[in-house]
Amino acid sequence: MQSGKAIFVGNIKGGVGKSTLTVYLTDYLRKRYQRRSVMLLDTDPQGTAFEMMQPLSRADDIKFLPIGDRYDGVSMTMLDGILRRMLNEEDAVTIVDTGAGKVGNIWQMAMLCSTVLVPTSMSWTDLRPTINFIKELDERKEDYGVVNPHVIVVPNRTSPSQKNFGQLSEALEEVNAIMAPPISDLSAARNQTREFKGFDAIAGTRFSMEIERLGEFIIDYVISGELDRMYQSA
Repeated sequence: MQSGKAIFVGNIKGGVGKSTLTVYLTDYLRKRYQRRSVMLLDTDPQGTAFEMMQPLSRADDIKFLPIGDRYDGVSMTMLDGILRRMLNEEDAVTIVDTGAGKVGNIWQMAMLCSTVLVPTSMSWTDLRPTINFIKELDERKEDYGVVNPHVIVVPNRTSPSQKNFGQLSEALEEVNAIMAPPISDLSAARNQTREFKGFDAIAGTRFSMEIERLGEFIIDYVISGELDRMYQSA
């Protein structure tokens, strides 16, 4: 029986904050779970998450396995092996960062994960392709007769004063997804882009509080298995 959890950070739309979300969430969970294995797998050919997190990681806690528009057999085989090993490791958490692209190129990875974390801004430029991305995931899950991976949408780059997420809530009525706490203040993250120093370096900022809130949401619903139980009883 699988005991580990794998979180797939993806969206067909580029520029929605996947890598930024990945590195801060990874570092937060590593500090929160110092005795657990928290692995980062960067499959985005740009390698942004790997570059940022490598100085803060042990060699066995981070891998760069680029998977682009063409089928990358070696990377896919290695990714498959690492994911399966981590899923069978007690209390292990794996976070997979991905590049923008068609669902067909990443579905094989997503199927092994318990959850797909989908960041998006509130702009229709991002929101429309995001909903289409989730719809395609839903269709594939229906074709395979599975409920995993569960989809969690993270409102990203929202206004700090924004309280009404009705537009996103209405859009999510078309798909099988839940909404996570939003991320608004990215200024602290932008200041660290060239020299990433991790979660501790943003302590006291609105951004750190939002990452902590999102991290605890992931712990409560994904890592605890609560989301699995909710879907099993539905």
